[in-house]
Amino acid sequence: MTDFEDKVKDRWKERRKKAYNWPKILIMLFVLVAIFYAMNRLGDTKNVVVNPSSSVVDTLRDDSTSVEVEP
Repeated sequence: MTDFEDKVKDRWKERRKKAYNWPKILIMLFVLVAIFYAMNRLGDTKNVVVNPSSSVVDTLRDDSTSVEVEP
């Protein structure tokens, strides 16, 4: 029975050692900060005004060359 308890304790200690992997935690923290920074930058893009490169044609405007015939 004590052998089984020793195995369980050893497994628990190994899992705790793996859980406190500092480089992994630091990398995950850096990625989290990068994600929040990117989300903030993408949120600021709604304030950017972009002029269209093509001309806008109003198709509903009356054509000045057309002549309206009155009956």
